Amino acid sequence: MLYLFNALVTRFKAWMTYQRTKAELTQLDDRSLADMGFQRGEIEFLARKASRSA
Repeated sequence: MLYLFNALVTRFKAWMTYQRTKAELTQLDDRSLADMGFQRGEIEFLARKASRSA
């Protein structure tokens, strides 16, 4: 049972990281994203990548 709870907590934290990263990157303008070396179309990928490493 503890394993299930830990798995749920881990998935929830990953989801929160995904949501937060996506929201923060979406608020940036295209020039700010370009300064960091990203394009607007990469936001989903970057958010997923961030959530996997959290």
